[in-house]
Amino acid sequence: MQERYEISSSLKELIEHAENVLDFEIHLQRQPDCPHKGLILDKYSFDSPRNVLVFSPQQIGMLKDFVIGHNCIRLLLRGTAHGHGNFKVLSINEECATLGMEQIYLDILKDEKTRHLDLAMKKKLMFYLYLLFHETITDIPWSILANIVISRKCQVMRSAQVYFLMKESMRDMHDLVSFKDYIPRRYFVMHNAMFYARDLLLAEVLSEMNLNPMMNIPEFKKFKNLNLMEMLTNRWMKSLWYQTKLVGDVMVQILKDLKIHETDATGTDENYYRIYEAGVGITKKWISFMQLEKYYTWGTPEHQREALQRQDQIESAVRTRLFGVDV
Repeated sequence: MQERYEISSSLKELIEHAENVLDFEIHLQRQPDCPHKGLILDKYSFDSPRNVLVFSPQQIGMLKDFVIGHNCIRLLLRGTAHGHGNFKVLSINEECATLGMEQIYLDILKDEKTRHLDLAMKKKLMFYLYLLFHETITDIPWSILANIVISRKCQVMRSAQVYFLMKESMRDMHDLVSFKDYIPRRYFVMHNAMFYARDLLLAEVLSEMNLNPMMNIPEFKKFKNLNLMEMLTNRWMKSLWYQTKLVGDVMVQILKDLKIHETDATGTDENYYRIYEAGVGITKKWISFMQLEKYYTWGTPEHQREALQRQDQIESAVRTRLFGVDV
């Protein structure tokens, strides 16, 4: 690693450790238009000649180090999976998109809030939700695992980690709120439940109650002290947030059944590969629970890149399949 930026000794040790495991140099790069989560430009996913961890100039100090460190762990998981010849990602194709978008369209017609939308809006919503779930399910399992590992390997970053996660939680849980009347209830609930499960598990792993969505998300506070009779009333059962809690609780249990909270941070190639396999396991279990397994397919990073570059053509082809001439 070339030391172009000021970083903590903890992050320096983590990057050097990753370089030793991967036997490949890691570069850091500050980029003005970089998202707050940072970016990973690596040779395993993008066929890049270098492994680069990109971070935003708006993040400084230990917060910047945490963002870089979090992505460094994710890079390690990709690299070890690639080294074992088994690096696969969740991808899309026309056949899967057809199954997914058709079901989304049927759910739009079933939902009392979305069935009256005009056809043009329904068509846009189909592919929007299809890609939204792809983006979310390909991110959250790895985010959970990277957060657990970095909390155990770089405890000096804990305060910055908790601060970052609290900000993320509020942002993620409310991203769809302004669109809730345009999205079928099922998809709003399932999408938010994934973030709920992430935050609830990490609150337990990090022993940090401020991360707990029941404490930190305003809409969840009303459910904290409800007794069973109150929970069973019609009023509560119809709440989007209560349903999010119920679905999220099942997702948390899936994580615990997979023993994700016991993830071993011992820094060996074999151990990182086991963690990668755990990430694949989370993804498979969650999409099965949400009944989305036919929506997506496992493929190579090259296949995913090509498919996402062709997403406009895929959307048009699926619309033609479902509605005849695409307009």
